[in-house]
Amino acid sequence: MNIKLFKILFSVLSLGCLTGCKNNVIKVPDSPYPISTDSFSVETIAEGFTIPYGIAVVDDNEYFVSDRIGKMFHFKAGTLTEISGMPEVVTFNNSGIPAILHGGLMDISLHPNYSTNAWLYISYLATDGFAKVSRLKLQNNAVKQIETVFTSRHQNYTGNGMRIVWEDDRHFFLNIGNSDLSTRANPVMYAQDLHHDAGKIHRLMDDGSIPPDNPLFEGIISPTTIWSYGHRDVQGLYFEKSTHTLFGVEHGPKGGDEFNSIAKGKNYGWPLFTYGINYDGAVVSTVSEDSAATFTVLPQHYWTVPTHDGGQAIAPACLLKVKQSTIPGWNGHFLLGSLAYRRLMLYNRATGETVGLNIEGRVRTIKQLPGGDLIALIERTDLRKTNGRIIRISS
Repeated sequence: MNIKLFKILFSVLSLGCLTGCKNNVIKVPDSPYPISTDSFSVETIAEGFTIPYGIAVVDDNEYFVSDRIGKMFHFKAGTLTEISGMPEVVTFNNSGIPAILHGGLMDISLHPNYSTNAWLYISYLATDGFAKVSRLKLQNNAVKQIETVFTSRHQNYTGNGMRIVWEDDRHFFLNIGNSDLSTRANPVMYAQDLHHDAGKIHRLMDDGSIPPDNPLFEGIISPTTIWSYGHRDVQGLYFEKSTHTLFGVEHGPKGGDEFNSIAKGKNYGWPLFTYGINYDGAVVSTVSEDSAATFTVLPQHYWTVPTHDGGQAIAPACLLKVKQSTIPGWNGHFLLGSLAYRRLMLYNRATGETVGLNIEGRVRTIKQLPGGDLIALIERTDLRKTNGRIIRISS
């Protein structure tokens, strides 16, 4: 879609306040999920962000943070410094909001050998509309060296997600979404097209080359970057090294948000089957659940909460499995941000139970610090301000 059309569409939609706000102040809606009574402490350690999206942890008191408006920051010992020389990304300058539906500067991640090679990896939607991953080195809080290691084969302005997680010190995973409007009558099939990068989870070498053990798909003569396909809009990835398992959470359309265990070469169904519907009530799925189970991987869990308007899920925004935390009751469970209910959620994979936590706001990322505390990024709460923040969560 033409970027000018996106700008017009965004300005029209924003009149209805997409984020559920009044007088520009974003409200926290009532949650249909029970709220936990767990006791913990929350400390704001930095603020001044618009949509902080990714955080790379160096140690307990040093991090790099990306903001979707195209800025990256270095936090160390209580001081926040903007990094200069960052690549340009797609944004709407008149509103300060990134390109409609998940553009801008996205995730940031340290190479596993960062202490020796100093590589920082960033994902972003470039000004030409292509999804990219670049690695860079810094000097005096400025970009000294930059190399682009991945560029998508097609422009993609919707649902990029673009989380970066490391499998080991040579391989990383990257997701690129495909949340274009799809209906049973007019399905948008990019996520099923193995010649298109949208709607996929990709696996790459740290230099951007294709791992020779990536899956080989029928009709394609050699491996590509594609690891799995049929994804709508993955917003959180977590790789568990002890079990060598990649987990992901992704947005359905209206309802049908998913928790998946991601396996090599598998099809996760979008848009052929989903537990959700479109926002206009139109049916999306083109096949039944029974049929989908024969050739796709159904989600291990999905969220669809009945409401007066026909169903609303949680809109998961990030994913972390808690281990050896300073809050022992959370250990072994997953944390994820709910963009719909604007709070941090705790998900018990064994029972399927989801509970809300008393941490309000649109949590975009949560990571665990080496000492066991947790750190999270929360979007601004007022569209007129840059009061997005970093919080630290401890017992």
